[in-house]
Amino acid sequence: MSRTGIVSAVALALVASVGASACTTESASPVASSSVVPADIPACDEVYQAGTVIEDATFGVACVRDDVLLSPVAVRLECTDGRQFRYNDLAWGYIGEGMTLTPEDDPSKTPEAAVDECIAPVPGAPPADS
Repeated sequence: MSRTGIVSAVALALVASVGASACTTESASPVASSSVVPADIPACDEVYQAGTVIEDATFGVACVRDDVLLSPVAVRLECTDGRQFRYNDLAWGYIGEGMTLTPEDDPSKTPEAAVDECIAPVPGAPPADS
């Protein structure tokens, strides 16, 4: 490499390091902590209510709890009896049937007994692999 090339590379590295130090992370605030929740997002206790009929189009919508925006991703299962089962961290149940709320202090958030019931073989039905 020529002497001019070495000097140019060093100069470029120096400019890059000065430019990078001018933008510190201390001056930028994180988006999440400075964001305001949009006013049109419903409260979680309005969306997820015990006994409310579960609709596929609205189960899993974002909501606000204690000024925090939640986006509960819905798990979707087709049960062996043909029903559609949905659950997330806030509630669970079958499409067209009443919703059951998941307790906030439940460490699993997965309704294990209901999932087991959903995927259990239907009595008298042929085995799944036949």
